[in-house]
Amino acid sequence: MSHPNTQVITTQTSKLANLKVRLTNSRLLKKGILKLARLFPDLKRLLHRFHGGVFLTYHKEFSAHHPIHPPFIPEILVLPLQQHVGQAPKPIVNIGDKVLKNQKIADLNKSKDKTLTTPIHAPTSGTIIAIEKRTLPHPSGLKETCILIQPDGKDQAIENALNADGTWPDTPEKLKQTVQQAGIVGMGGAGFPTYAKIPQQKGKIHTLIINGAECEPYITCDDLLMQTQPLQILTGSLIVAKALGAQKILCGIEDNKRQAINSMQKMAQQLQPKLQALNLTLDIIPVPTVYPMGGQKQLTYQLTGIEMPSKTHAIDLGILMMNVATYAAIEDAVEHGNPLTRRLVTITGEGIQNAFNIPALLGTPFNSLVALAKPKHPLNTPLIMGGPMMGFEVKDNQVPVIKTTNCILVHKPYIPETVLPCIRCGECMDVCPIYLLPQQLYWYSRSEEWDKVEQHHIRDCIECGCCSYVCPSNIPLVQYYRHAKSEIKRKKEAERLAEKAKLRHEQRLARLEKEKQEREARIKAKKAAIKQKAQAEKAEKPSKDAQPLKEQPKTALSARERAIQAAKARAAAKKATGDKNPSNPTAATTTKENPNLESSNTTLEKKRKAAMAAAKARAAAKKAAQTKSNEKNTQKNAKIPSPDGNEATENPKTTASLQNTPHATSSKKETAKERAIAAARARAKALQKNKAKQTAASQSAPPPSNQDS
Repeated sequence: MSHPNTQVITTQTSKLANLKVRLTNSRLLKKGILKLARLFPDLKRLLHRFHGGVFLTYHKEFSAHHPIHPPFIPEILVLPLQQHVGQAPKPIVNIGDKVLKNQKIADLNKSKDKTLTTPIHAPTSGTIIAIEKRTLPHPSGLKETCILIQPDGKDQAIENALNADGTWPDTPEKLKQTVQQAGIVGMGGAGFPTYAKIPQQKGKIHTLIINGAECEPYITCDDLLMQTQPLQILTGSLIVAKALGAQKILCGIEDNKRQAINSMQKMAQQLQPKLQALNLTLDIIPVPTVYPMGGQKQLTYQLTGIEMPSKTHAIDLGILMMNVATYAAIEDAVEHGNPLTRRLVTITGEGIQNAFNIPALLGTPFNSLVALAKPKHPLNTPLIMGGPMMGFEVKDNQVPVIKTTNCILVHKPYIPETVLPCIRCGECMDVCPIYLLPQQLYWYSRSEEWDKVEQHHIRDCIECGCCSYVCPSNIPLVQYYRHAKSEIKRKKEAERLAEKAKLRHEQRLARLEKEKQEREARIKAKKAAIKQKAQAEKAEKPSKDAQPLKEQPKTALSARERAIQAAKARAAAKKATGDKNPSNPTAATTTKENPNLESSNTTLEKKRKAAMAAAKARAAAKKAAQTKSNEKNTQKNAKIPSPDGNEATENPKTTASLQNTPHATSSKKETAKERAIAAARARAKALQKNKAKQTAASQSAPPPSNQDS
């Protein structure tokens, strides 16, 4: 259920729209409103259906009153590959190639699926001198790949390059194919490929609209085209209507273009037989001169009374709108087989002496065309592509004319106005033709609150510039909105890539998990198969398993089993060796464990002990004799006189023998410690004796002489 206030506003808006329709249809009321509008300008808004809008000073007389300038071939043509919305085509020519007029030089990039692109054709004959990056006629000033042609001045052309036979296409598919091969895009300024706007099904479009409003100030190319080529425009609309199965054609032209209206109405009268044959109706309808009447939603609402909802395309409502130049290009492609290689461009502004419209070749530099108009001052300031409301300053005055270039505006040098703070006057809201809140969009864009900007329907903004035009603070609102749109687009692209990366990561994890499960399943199945095989072999050989171990067949042993058997063999061999050696305790243990050998082992043990006692007695006697002999030698050799007559010194050999001789009276049961103590005591006694003898000798000996010292 909607809010009550919303219903009230909707009801009031509907009543106001109905009132505007009645006022527009009443000529008497219209004249009265125009007279009162001299005192109250806002009363003019009652004459058109859509909300808002501004009434401008158009300055169209600068170029509208001059005839179309003859064709001009510049010294060089710069053809950017990116001249439309979508992907750029791929060059199919090389440097040094000779090309003819209408020859295809860049074709569709077939390597990409569902590519939105159109081909490019040579505007005149000449030589490809370079394929390099040049500055584009775009607000960003970026450089993209361009094909440079040096014209030869002969203008040799390929006649009927599209192989047209003059037969009108009777299906949307045939029309789309012809339009795409001709490289036709929306020539009103949007640059969307025309073939992509045409629906696939016949009968989906019931109303075809010819946009001849041309509401932008200074621009008169569409006005001159309707005055000079009304047959081509209306014939192109009939071709499209037949292919799509449309029922009626509406042409909206602002009422300040009287000559164009008259020219189109006369031609519509001449085409009545064809219209009757096709069961079509064609109406040339003058519309109020108010900006932005040329917008798709505004002109559709003015001509049909159908208001397009947000996020809805005109095709979804059964309506298809194209610019007058687009219809003329379709007629030239279908009737004569000529691709889009030139377009009518307005050269105007207060900075030139002679404003005019010229059928400019695509790729012609801006400064070359402006030079034909005799500038009043050197071109030190940026030129403007488009009108003063929706146009933009180019970054380089040598940028080329492309398929969407409708005007080159040359202004005098000026000082930019100072930007002041917003005073919240609400004028921008009153003139917005889309019912937006420009000041809220401005605040949110300035604070970079992109979510709130998107919630306030920034996508519905047509960037008409009405809000910037009426702003008393000179705030460039449209620039903020363009920046906000680009940031939102960048943000959504980043989110899309992040979501794509997340999905890829999740798919990778799922793939790895699946591979792990499959690997574990294979291992499990292999183990189960081995176990099942072992059980089957065990069940097949129950009798063999019951036989003695020696009868079992020898099977191949593993490394661990072989190592165990080798260790057992070494232990058995060691045990056998111990049985042969009586002194081996292992053998004694083995003998005790065997009761049959107990008596023989006892006899052997007694004999062994007796032998050991006898050996110990012999060793003790030998040691006692040796000790006694050593003592005698010690007494003789204890004192050895020195060669110089001094006191004798101790004999080291005797001392060493005394130190190494054990005590003679050691018993048989002395341990090693007791023997060491006895030997130490003996050495101490010997040292005391030697010291006493040395002291006595020193007292009796005379003192040494000086010579001896």
